[in-house]
Amino acid sequence: MSRLIGYARTSSRGQVNSIDTQVELLEKANCQVVLQEKKSGTSKEDREQLKLAISLCQKDDILICVDLDRVARSILDLNLIVNELHSKGAKFKCLNQDFDTTTSSGQLVMNVLGAMAQFESQIRKSRQMTGIVNAKKRGVHFGKKAIVLTDEQLKKAIELKEQGKTSQEVATEFSISRSTLLKKIKEYKERD
Repeated sequence: MSRLIGYARTSSRGQVNSIDTQVELLEKANCQVVLQEKKSGTSKEDREQLKLAISLCQKDDILICVDLDRVARSILDLNLIVNELHSKGAKFKCLNQDFDTTTSSGQLVMNVLGAMAQFESQIRKSRQMTGIVNAKKRGVHFGKKAIVLTDEQLKKAIELKEQGKTSQEVATEFSISRSTLLKKIKEYKERD
């Protein structure tokens, strides 16, 4: 008897197509097992739940996802996954892009849709990089903001500590972490 094995994925960044929605749709599709993970879809290599889903598939089982791009964002990965399933006698199905990968027309549809997902991913990356370059030209800085305490602030912090306040209390007063406060005080004392 064949089993339906569901796979749901979102990237670590929030997405409209949430894990909960995918799991609900996979359960409505009568999947006996539903595996889920929060990982980037650019490569199948570090997605343990996808590997597990494929390994669970046996002859006549069907690996099901909601959308093609939940499983793969490149033609290469998509074909590797489908070929691995076929070598086990298993099938692959997407709920929103209904096709049968055991037929040549199904393979064609899958490859066209896979190419579109890969193209979309590459366009998104290109737009993101263009946005970052333009933002940097406008003076936007990325990453953590450097914490700067003036010499007066550092003198005040040292005084407060000498008056008996804890490092945490002093750090809170300056809206910084305790470890940052101690590091800045050490740097200040080393300069003198």
